[in-house]
Amino acid sequence: MKKFFPILIIGILVISGLGAVAITNEIPNDIKVTENSIFVSDPIIKESDQYVTINLQEETSSIFEVGKPMLPVVTKVYTFPFGTKINNVEVSFSEINEIKLLREVQPVPERVPINVKIKKDTHIEKDYKAYENNELYPSSEYSYTIKSGLENGKHVVFLIVNFYFIRYSPTENIIYYSSRADIDVIYEEPTTPLLFEDVYDLVIISPSEFLNELQPLVSHKNNYGVETIIKTTEAIYSEYDGFDEAEEIKYFIKDTIEDWGADYILLVGSIDKLPIRTTYGGNWGEGDILCDLYYSDIYNDTGGFCSWDGNNNGRFGEIYHDHHQSYDLDGVDLYPDINLGRLACVDKNEVSLVVDKIIYYETSTYGKSWFDNIILCGGDTFPDHGGNEGEILNDMIEQIMTDFIPTKLWTSDKTFNAINLNIKVNQGAGFVDYSGHGIENGMGTHPPDSNSWRMYYTSNLVGLFNGYELPVVFFDACLTARLDYDGSNTNYNSMSSFKILNSLLQKGIFKPLFRILNSLISDYNPKSTIKMSQPSFPQANPKPFADLTPCFAWNWVSEDNGGGIATIGATRLAYGGYDSGAGKMSLEFFSAYENSETLGQMMTQAQNGYITDVPNDFLTIEEFILLGDPSLKIGGYP
Repeated sequence: MKKFFPILIIGILVISGLGAVAITNEIPNDIKVTENSIFVSDPIIKESDQYVTINLQEETSSIFEVGKPMLPVVTKVYTFPFGTKINNVEVSFSEINEIKLLREVQPVPERVPINVKIKKDTHIEKDYKAYENNELYPSSEYSYTIKSGLENGKHVVFLIVNFYFIRYSPTENIIYYSSRADIDVIYEEPTTPLLFEDVYDLVIISPSEFLNELQPLVSHKNNYGVETIIKTTEAIYSEYDGFDEAEEIKYFIKDTIEDWGADYILLVGSIDKLPIRTTYGGNWGEGDILCDLYYSDIYNDTGGFCSWDGNNNGRFGEIYHDHHQSYDLDGVDLYPDINLGRLACVDKNEVSLVVDKIIYYETSTYGKSWFDNIILCGGDTFPDHGGNEGEILNDMIEQIMTDFIPTKLWTSDKTFNAINLNIKVNQGAGFVDYSGHGIENGMGTHPPDSNSWRMYYTSNLVGLFNGYELPVVFFDACLTARLDYDGSNTNYNSMSSFKILNSLLQKGIFKPLFRILNSLISDYNPKSTIKMSQPSFPQANPKPFADLTPCFAWNWVSEDNGGGIATIGATRLAYGGYDSGAGKMSLEFFSAYENSETLGQMMTQAQNGYITDVPNDFLTIEEFILLGDPSLKIGGYP
């Protein structure tokens, strides 16, 4: 499986995007210039009662400055060999045209956390200073950033250029637009090729207590050509110096890339056994964000170590948020440089269980008809707001995953409930997508225009006996992957007695009885466990952890009679939307399926796509984590 991984000095600029024409010219002193042209169609203007909306057919996103005019952005990503130095970027636009508008351009609405109820008649608050400004908005015709990351398994330099083909004069109520932009990039490629050794594909990082339980996984991966090695946290802490244990692990991961050419990092252990980075990237003051992306974002734009603490104050991933925009204070690159996931195992039994699932999935899934199913769950996430948001997003994912047979469990037709979800998962599915609300021990959404709930709790997982027919599950929701969840004050969290019954009732003639029992469990959803209000979070990870309770997303993976092979969820509050937030993240994840062989590649592509389109949303990109094996062969090996 391992590929020879030199980064060659090839003098070629790889360009993504429609309407781009590239011409590369060499000039003295190893300086190169690339000229490109981007073309767009005329603006699309739609009027409403109060505002107008402005769009472009070629737009990739919008300007996300709350309260300011919402205008389209065309983003192009240019890729260079790792170590390339970008000296200058210049963009010029063609003839400027103008259109006088009848109404003001609609402001960017406030991002709404998924646990907050919004109403259809909610007023969009505008920034009056922005609308009384005499200058054009945005103030510049383009902007760009330089990052390091992965593309098709290779380390590269990304040049991300945002073209603002439409600019707005609020006082004149006129838009000015162009149909063409010409870009010149002046750059230097590295003078010496950067060669990474070809030693290991997968590096597992784990406490020494799990070594014996992980050996079958190492043997299995090696048998399938995925060269694998384990490194203990104890060895890392003795060999590396850093700000704390998390930074020592990150330094080791950097060395796995440079010395071993590693493609995947698998962290094994709950966060009291293997630390997670807490960052200051949130927007609503909810405390630090639990973030494993910290470990996979190794390099900054110059190829140096990205510490996530550029101002050296011990507050990692710190941002300044002024209501309209978030600003990075620590030089966080965000683009992952290695595919990474975590198995949040609390003990040896869980390690053995999850290792067994991975081995069986990869050796027995290929060619099975059950894998071709996808389950889409949703409802009316925000009652009275107009439309069933979760179901709309399910439809969008159905259009992406066209090779799969969809089963929709929706509140609008009364099919979304615990018993139906369990039945469908038990019949086998390659993927499950859920869009709605989430809590640490469950998920739930609303029937159309109703404030009542349709819930599915951790306890309902006892109804899963899908064996090794294991789906990958994406939770477009809040809090489902909150790895520091303390459920000690919740009476309805462990359901250990039901798990015992689960194991007893999985035999032949008892299955009908078990289904009846599960339907009763499904109806037992005490309202006291529905906590959709904003919780309070600790300002730092306490040590030792008081009463860690496995979160909902991890319980799917650690379910012993079925459940899932991996989950993706948020460690904190998330906000909804199709162009940004949790919904956008799910769309990016499923869009990555077609071009991915492994689960880690899907996650990395999703992160890349999200960061490119929504560059200043630190919360979403940091809080969504993969609980699973990043080297997992999707659909198994032939």
